Amino acid sequence: MVTKRQEQILNLIVSLYAKDHAPVGSKALLEMVQASSATIRNDMKALEELGYIQKEHSSSGRVPSASGYQYYVEHGLSIEEFSQNDLFQVMKAFDKEFYRLSDILELAANVTSDLTGLTTFVLNVPQSEQSLASFETVMLDSHSMLAVSRLSSGEVRSAQFNLPRSMTEKDLEVFVEMVNERLVGKTLLDVHYRLRTEIPQVVQRYFKVTADALKLVDHIFAELFIEQLTIAGRSKIFDYATDNHAELYKLFSDDQRMLHEIREVTQDEELRSVRIDGVGQLSRVSLISQKFVIPYRGLGTIALAGPIDLDYQRILSVLDLVAKVLSMKLADYYRYLDGNHYEIRT
Repeated sequence: MVTKRQEQILNLIVSLYAKDHAPVGSKALLEMVQASSATIRNDMKALEELGYIQKEHSSSGRVPSASGYQYYVEHGLSIEEFSQNDLFQVMKAFDKEFYRLSDILELAANVTSDLTGLTTFVLNVPQSEQSLASFETVMLDSHSMLAVSRLSSGEVRSAQFNLPRSMTEKDLEVFVEMVNERLVGKTLLDVHYRLRTEIPQVVQRYFKVTADALKLVDHIFAELFIEQLTIAGRSKIFDYATDNHAELYKLFSDDQRMLHEIREVTQDEELRSVRIDGVGQLSRVSLISQKFVIPYRGLGTIALAGPIDLDYQRILSVLDLVAKVLSMKLADYYRYLDGNHYEIRT
């Protein structure tokens, strides 16, 4: 059981160490804690026995442990107002018009990574909560076309293709009508199911060469169910990692695995989460996340990966700031999007 004074001492050790990265001794706490030097030393010994602080080399001072940081984040941390400089940097970066959702998420990742110095990930609304909002084809030239699928979050997937020789322009109109009638408005889970069950049967009824039409379906929707991850500062994790570089490189180079790790940490309903000292390949790595509102669509996520000994006060303040400004810009973007505009990504 941690007493109020011990909790105060732990909070002070975490804060002081975040500023100077130097072990904290009892003398440094005397002016801030209403207790004698002997009492403070006894409380520090108790915290050390609980595993919340630890000695660093031969120094008489103490530094926070992974458990200490976790306790601090869960019990002692309060999100203070962001600094004026951070506010200026974020507002300046977002002071522009956006016409593609990917550009907004990419900017959010870059700004967060620049301000924190950490690897940053931005995730859209989970695919399990999205649906296929619209589908159409656009003629690029006499030989090629572009299929444009827009998800309910505003994210767009596009696929370039050549019309099979067995299909006429009239067949293409039937194809587009089929997709709009059978798939648009359905959840992605339902779309995935119908592509494997209902659509092959419909294709047999309307197209002479079934194989060509089914290949076109597979090509157009091949990446529809692969969740996209926006990353900034991918290599910054190696500025802090002291070992396990090869495994970390494999993990941070695999977007789908990182998506899985982040979704695992953020699967509950909490808007903010901090996992200090993960397991396996994320051992000695902190994974911090903040959810943000995507107006009328759901919740996205900003996540940071870095060392254990972070200034969590400032990191979470920056995350909170970026999340709020990002939601404001997304509200503007969706007003634009709902005016029947869409982005095309080739």
